[in-house]
Amino acid sequence: MSLSFVITLILFLLLRICATAVADSILVIRGIVLTESKVLSLEGWMFNLSLLISVCFFTFLFLFLLGERLSYIWDIIKGIDALRLGEMDHLVSVEGNNELTRLAEAVNYLSITQKQVKEKERLLAEEKEQLIRTLSHDIRTPLTSIMAYSEFLAGNNDRPAQEQQGYAELIRVKAQQIKELTDILLDGGRRNPERFEDSRLLMEQLVTEFEELLEEDFQILTDLKSCFSFSGSFDIQELRRIFDNLSSNIRKYADPLQPVFLSVRSDSDQLVIYQKNYIFPGDEQKESYQMGLNSIRRIAHNYAGTVDVRRAESEFEITITLSEF
Repeated sequence: MSLSFVITLILFLLLRICATAVADSILVIRGIVLTESKVLSLEGWMFNLSLLISVCFFTFLFLFLLGERLSYIWDIIKGIDALRLGEMDHLVSVEGNNELTRLAEAVNYLSITQKQVKEKERLLAEEKEQLIRTLSHDIRTPLTSIMAYSEFLAGNNDRPAQEQQGYAELIRVKAQQIKELTDILLDGGRRNPERFEDSRLLMEQLVTEFEELLEEDFQILTDLKSCFSFSGSFDIQELRRIFDNLSSNIRKYADPLQPVFLSVRSDSDQLVIYQKNYIFPGDEQKESYQMGLNSIRRIAHNYAGTVDVRRAESEFEITITLSEF
């Protein structure tokens, strides 16, 4: 409003000066001499005319600027309504440098912040759902082993006591694994890494378990010659889940007439697990197959690792690289 008043005052002075100059020029050109009373009357008339024009201009300018301000306020109100309705993509244009400008910036900041919070919530929900799905899948693997061992023992009571004891121990180990996976699920995916000064021994144990799970139905060829003694921090359950998912996919999709290859090597600051098997031509990849691979990828991610899968017509290869342990 102050700006409108200043502009109007300047306009009034200009009109006053111009009107006086024009009147004087006309009087001089026409040789008209006015009496003092007529001069005062003429000056009063020009003053009133200049004042009227200035007031009209002030009113127009004030209403114009007020309209722009009201329009800007309306834009801010629409931004607040959009924020209330959860429309986080709506931003208010920032104009000028006043209180309304700061209000518009505050509304935009809240919109951006709310959008970031919603995105984080969405990612957390997706991560939680993926965790539940992968752990649920991983729980099924030892559960399937327990059922298979139990059925074997129930139908082979004449087996030597030492062999039956071995199967009972495998059932106990798998049951303990299910308990630990359930604990992880209830704890929201909490990890429990342990420090191993000689991690090669851990790899040997896991490879042995892998062989025991499959040796009755498949020819297993393992290679640990390039796995040298190294130290690292690992969550045993995570590594066991990697090997369990590999063995589960082998049982479901591998050709039992062809050998299964598994190698573990420690390469400078990396641990590389490579597995290869032959598959039946045209065998489709089912959801559980993908779930197993997703679980392995998730675990490899915890070690800043990668998972490379190659599936040809009759071959399947997977290379799991763990980099930070």
